[in-house]
Amino acid sequence: MGLVDVFYQWEIQLLVLFSFALQVFLFFTGSLRRRSTGIFLRVLIWTAYLGADWVAVYALGYLSSHNDVPSASYTLRRTQPLAFFWAPFLLIHLGGQDTVTAFAMEDNNLWSRHLLNLVLQVVLALYVFWKSVGRLNMELIVPSVLMLVAGVIKYGERTWSLKCGSSKSLESSTGDQYKQQFPELKDTDPGYSKIVLNALRAMPNVLGVFTGRNLFAHSSADVGHDAVQDTKRVIKAAELELGLMYDDLYTKAVVLRSRTCVILRCISHLSVLAAFALFLATDKHSYSREDTVVTYALFIGGFFQDLCSMFIFMMSPWTWAWLKVRNCHKLASISWFLFASDIGWPEQKPQWSNSMGQYNFLSWVYHKDKTRTCNQQVMTVVRRLANLFGSGKKSLFWMSKVLDTEYVEADEKTMDFVVKGITNLRDEFSSTEAREWPNLSPFLNKIRTYFVADFGAATVEMHMFTEEYLNEAAVAGEEDANDLAEVCRKLSNYMMHLFVTLPSMLPLNGSSEATLDKFRQSRGELCGVQPSKETLEEMVEMWVRLLIYSAGKTQGQMHTAPLASGGELITFVWLLMFKKGLGDSEANRILIANSAGVDPNLKEVFAFYFPH
Repeated sequence: MGLVDVFYQWEIQLLVLFSFALQVFLFFTGSLRRRSTGIFLRVLIWTAYLGADWVAVYALGYLSSHNDVPSASYTLRRTQPLAFFWAPFLLIHLGGQDTVTAFAMEDNNLWSRHLLNLVLQVVLALYVFWKSVGRLNMELIVPSVLMLVAGVIKYGERTWSLKCGSSKSLESSTGDQYKQQFPELKDTDPGYSKIVLNALRAMPNVLGVFTGRNLFAHSSADVGHDAVQDTKRVIKAAELELGLMYDDLYTKAVVLRSRTCVILRCISHLSVLAAFALFLATDKHSYSREDTVVTYALFIGGFFQDLCSMFIFMMSPWTWAWLKVRNCHKLASISWFLFASDIGWPEQKPQWSNSMGQYNFLSWVYHKDKTRTCNQQVMTVVRRLANLFGSGKKSLFWMSKVLDTEYVEADEKTMDFVVKGITNLRDEFSSTEAREWPNLSPFLNKIRTYFVADFGAATVEMHMFTEEYLNEAAVAGEEDANDLAEVCRKLSNYMMHLFVTLPSMLPLNGSSEATLDKFRQSRGELCGVQPSKETLEEMVEMWVRLLIYSAGKTQGQMHTAPLASGGELITFVWLLMFKKGLGDSEANRILIANSAGVDPNLKEVFAFYFPH
């Protein structure tokens, strides 16, 4: 018997088991992308996400097409009647996993398409069931109906979750999903629990700023951080809030918190348990041994996933707060233990990728930097081959965006400068003195017109100037100079990463590629700027202010997509600005420079002030 014949003989068994294997993979890897920027992992999850639906739908179609031809397939002759008992399991698989319902925001926005698929696949499963009733033993009819109920509920959960995460639902949401009673913590409770509680209380406001509904609502005080003062706690609270928003957008978290879904989930579990008990009581001598093993594997694997789902539900900070309020101290302790453990959201573990994308434009133009990553080595080989065959560098730039981009840690020093920069800009609204640039003023005056006329050109000029300064005019003998230079280079390369790969996150006046084309033959000039530690400090603040200004110009919905791919530093800056009442969504707006004009109805401060 050839390999093809073996495949056709076991096709339906392989399809059902493969469908289940994809669900297991998605369950355990779906949430990893929240803390990872790895392309390989994202491609794997994306492939499994699409493949899981395709395999389950194909298997249902296979069953329906062979349903009324009992002698046409050797496979179905062997598997009757258990093959048709697997149709409800495929519906459960189409219901997806609690850890990943949407791969991207586009999936949420297309929730109505999934609703149509739900109707079609349920009708198809009912058709399979109806056509096979005559071949099913009476002992299997009731378990099949119970499994069908569980499948419809599971698929309905997924569609409901997608709808709740869609842009229109977010815009029309009243935030009721975040309104619950919160516990009063004691002084003996760990400090982390206070940060978590503040994050939960801040979620209605976080939802508002993501949907752009909190215009001018919180412009004078930090939101949700009365007990949070130092930088680490500020960052951790923002991590938790963005993590909670990720869960509500890309998992079933928001649905599982509703009373209706909890009741339906209990009905689903009871239905599966009852179906399994009835299946155990059936006479299995009329079934093939292999098909019986497949059926047991589907049941036991489903129980294992349901058990893991219960742990995830208990791990939720919302569950902990709900149990705490109702004085279920033992269950609340178990929930907190799971939440704060290594498998949950421990305080020491970042809840995002904790990395910054880096793109060095000059290294692409002049090949100055040594290759540090495997991708950059591949890009070097591609450049050499392109030169050999006479291909232009411009035609390879799309590859450079992917292969020349690397990621570095968003370390504590960098985050300290960012938080301090936001605080300083907020304080300038109540100050009569603007920030001056005694060391960088020759360079800033040179590019002053770019700030208003072409923000992208200003960014590229500042990037080239920074590279030239750090390469040619490094400060020697200063203890903190290396740290300042490292932070400066990280922020410079990060802004170029946004400019090249995520231009929609920046307030650009034109195409990023067209701007880079214009500067392809340019070099950075020091413009008489003298090397010193003070100059480096100004350069760090220069990049921090440019990042803050850019974040203030973004809209909330722009930040939903990056949450699914590890998160972006600019999203943290944007959220922290909101808490300080800064940005275009607040009354305290930040302009790029004082030549941009002043609106007398709003308080404004300038990232870069030039004396008249």
